[in-house]
Amino acid sequence: MTLSATFTLNWPGDALFGAGRVDQLGDVLATRGQNAALIVTDAGVEAAGLLGRVTSALDRAGVAHDAYTGVNPNPTTANVREAREMWQAGSYDALIALGGGSSIDTAKGAMAEILTGEEAFASFQRDVDKSDRAVPPFYALPTTSGTGSECSLGAVLKSPERKFVIRGRLLQPTTVVMDPELTLSLPRGMTACTGFDAFAHAIGAFTNNQVNPIADELALASMRLSIQHLRTAVEEPSNLDARAGVMMSSYLGGFCIGQKGVDGIHGLCTPVESVASTVHGQVLSTLLPHVLRYNFETLSGRYALAARRLGLTASDDDREACEAIYDAALDLASLTEAPATLADHGLERSQIPRLTEMALLSQATQRNGRDMPAENITKLYEAMI
Repeated sequence: MTLSATFTLNWPGDALFGAGRVDQLGDVLATRGQNAALIVTDAGVEAAGLLGRVTSALDRAGVAHDAYTGVNPNPTTANVREAREMWQAGSYDALIALGGGSSIDTAKGAMAEILTGEEAFASFQRDVDKSDRAVPPFYALPTTSGTGSECSLGAVLKSPERKFVIRGRLLQPTTVVMDPELTLSLPRGMTACTGFDAFAHAIGAFTNNQVNPIADELALASMRLSIQHLRTAVEEPSNLDARAGVMMSSYLGGFCIGQKGVDGIHGLCTPVESVASTVHGQVLSTLLPHVLRYNFETLSGRYALAARRLGLTASDDDREACEAIYDAALDLASLTEAPATLADHGLERSQIPRLTEMALLSQATQRNGRDMPAENITKLYEAMI
């Protein structure tokens, strides 16, 4: 990469960060003349009392609201359709996604259907960047720290056949409220898995084949925050500073994938999740050591640069530096308590051809810093099974 290479920067919209910011949400909407909001969330967020905190803030400002609470942990096209139908049946002037990546991605899918008039899958491999319809104000209030969906361009959804990704600038939330208090009730396992997702976004963005030097700097910042704060957030769940650090890591990671995308770690992950009921962060943890070793063969200088910039090593030897970032990555991965093999996730060797076929279609695989032809993808899956 050279500094004279061309690139485009697309910074997300407004971001309100800090403990207690969620309580100001109603005032923000009212000041902007928005009087009725549809909230997209899930039953767990509602049971944890977080939906009530949001609706109380809206009530204080006189903003009417309804909530769709049917989002699944792996959001489906049926969730998207139900949320979109609820929007169209009402008279709302703001869309609020409250929850982890599942709720935010469901809201993004609903937004795609609202703006295109087609089912969400129709936007697969066709960016939602323009529409002749009015674009609703879109708020994201993350209650987990990792997916980066609160500021990224994309959404991961599941049809009856497979998982797929849609993306586009019109799907990006225009206002993000990042209140680390919303993550305090997040269980240990989910804290680890979503936090590791943020790290995987950042290391994938930094090392892939796309050019964006500003996003690279923020990817390093995201990785640094993960390394500094994720273990503490997992082991000391009431530590608000650690929660805030992981939340910022997620936001910056989401920004980076909006600019550069990710890499083969995610490219090989989505097919696995298409055929098995798995936890995203745990699948990433199983795949990561294999993809890192694969990439080290031709990208050792890039990973070594990251290790030095992160203060993980002072060695001038690229191989030693790669081992330093490998060890740091595996330390974070260990927090997810992921199975060691894909077989432990419930996959069989006979499924590898289908996994390879799906991985080849992934933009993330295509952006991996080292080329991933079909035969190499198959070998990687075989080594993981």
